[in-house]
Amino acid sequence: MVENVNRAERLGKNFKVGRIKPFWWVIINVVFAALVLWVEPDSIADAVDEYSYAVFNRTVGGALYPGEHVDDIGVIVLDDESLAGLKSSWPAVYGFHAEVLLNLLTAQPKAVFIDFTFRDRRGPLSESAASDEWVPELYVRDDSLQRLTNILKVYQAANIPVYLQAGAVNIFQYHTVLSELAPYVTLVAGWGDARRQADVRALTYDLAPEMRGPGYLHEGQNAADLPLCSDAVIRSGTGDARGCDISGITAAAITIYQDFCTGERRSESVKLGWKCDAPLIMPPQDDKSEWLAWRDQLQDRPMWLSWPDRQVDYSTWPDAYDANGEAFKPYGCGVADVDADADVFTRVWTNLTSLFGLGERTSLVCPPFHFISAAQVINNTPSSGRWVGNFKDRIVMYGQNLQGFQDVIRPPTLDTDIPGVFIHAMALENLLSSGSAYLSDKSPYSSWLAVDLIEIATLFIIVFLRFGLASMARYMFPPLPQSSHVSYKEYNPAVYLVMAVWNKFLVFLSMIKIIPQMPAVIGIWLRNRASGSRWCESLDLEIRELARNWFMCLICLFDLVLSVAVVTFGAIILELSVLSIAPVNWLAVIGLGMLSYIPFVRSLFAFEEDEVQDIHSQDQDNKRGDAEKPASA
Repeated sequence: MVENVNRAERLGKNFKVGRIKPFWWVIINVVFAALVLWVEPDSIADAVDEYSYAVFNRTVGGALYPGEHVDDIGVIVLDDESLAGLKSSWPAVYGFHAEVLLNLLTAQPKAVFIDFTFRDRRGPLSESAASDEWVPELYVRDDSLQRLTNILKVYQAANIPVYLQAGAVNIFQYHTVLSELAPYVTLVAGWGDARRQADVRALTYDLAPEMRGPGYLHEGQNAADLPLCSDAVIRSGTGDARGCDISGITAAAITIYQDFCTGERRSESVKLGWKCDAPLIMPPQDDKSEWLAWRDQLQDRPMWLSWPDRQVDYSTWPDAYDANGEAFKPYGCGVADVDADADVFTRVWTNLTSLFGLGERTSLVCPPFHFISAAQVINNTPSSGRWVGNFKDRIVMYGQNLQGFQDVIRPPTLDTDIPGVFIHAMALENLLSSGSAYLSDKSPYSSWLAVDLIEIATLFIIVFLRFGLASMARYMFPPLPQSSHVSYKEYNPAVYLVMAVWNKFLVFLSMIKIIPQMPAVIGIWLRNRASGSRWCESLDLEIRELARNWFMCLICLFDLVLSVAVVTFGAIILELSVLSIAPVNWLAVIGLGMLSYIPFVRSLFAFEEDEVQDIHSQDQDNKRGDAEKPASA
């Protein structure tokens, strides 16, 4: 019986639980991260990416993005005050929009984008209507469509392009109102026409959304054989908007960019500093397959919007006066509250401190673009100088902001909702400033340079440096050996927790007490760091252990700084500035990197098992051996 116990004890001494080497922790962490990225549902991955980018844009990206061409774009908003002030109802009659466009025409804008869906004729059929056209039986009578058509003809004669939101065109929207306006405008896809839900946080923008199919075909027609809807066929004035494939309609931003970066307008656009890059120029639509291949490339690199943290400044605009004689600026924005002259570091630091609740960030409630209301356009406000005159030589976007219509967005840099038309303005500004290098989840230089690859590479670098740092720290300050003979005692979880906390508290007090002796320890290190022997072995055992705890705490702090530096470099320098990749993965890198932090800390504070038994252990073995001899006899 005793012999069996001795054999089991000897066998127990041969079995040791070894620690995993740092190299394998690196491999395990990176492989696990790759598996997470592979099996992670899109519903989780997309939410994490969007939140990561929103926080980045609010704290760092907004301060870094200059928004060089925001003054090349202006916005007109049809709001509730405009309808009330002009004694108009909703939906506004076509003549109302004609009046806005007529007054805007005097400012001579470069182009106009109309962010309204003109769906119904609101009147009897015209002579050019198709015989099988769907007609509502109940409608509000509006006979002012012809007036709007006449104004669009004037724009066309003045060589000022007008872009009209076509909406998600289907059988119920193929009315003569669209086909009658089509010869004088360029149809574009509106916000929210993509199949997925529109992003109200204004983080992404579909340059070429996948719109629904033709919806209606004449007998014998095939959708694949139809010309693209933005082709000259629809602008020929035939009055039949159903004879084309709507998959050829791109979003407002890329369509306007295309028109001003090609043909006779290109040279002027280049002089203004607009980035007219060849990859974004759409090919001729005669070859439908080639054009659709170009559109697929846009869909493969969806745009992640960059929003500057600046507010619009009306300080150079004349004041208007209310009924009480009080001066005011458009929408009460006035002079921007944000100090545009503050350096980027100061603005980023302010944003970061406010993010953690340690300070207050300047509230941003106005978008970065100049915008006025439709009433202020029609009423020529103010009398001292028409505000609409400031939109000369600008691309003007005309949208709505009406109560009950959820056409609003909230960019990450702002603290309030703004009209949805601003997402088109910001997307166009991003294209004018960056060209084909707009931010996306893939680099414009190579399709394999994507977010997931950068995430894995950054994580590998962090984990590799972390355990390399741990190995270096253990070599510089090796731990005290621990005896292989350790007695164990079972405790219930509550007692164990109390004992563990109490033990750590005593260690912390001991570390505080030896602070006055730390200069002497540093002096020993300075004198012996170049010697071949381990310099710390000359220290007293108790001081050595406590000083080592301080050293490892500093290593943990250094690891934190190093990890932040790597993530910051990867997000700002590598992704944002070099590869034009939206920094949507930095939170994922930090989260996956934390998986290796616990073994990293344990490797710093773990003891080495002593191969040579201490004196106390030898005495115990000797006594045990003496007790076994009589029993064996």
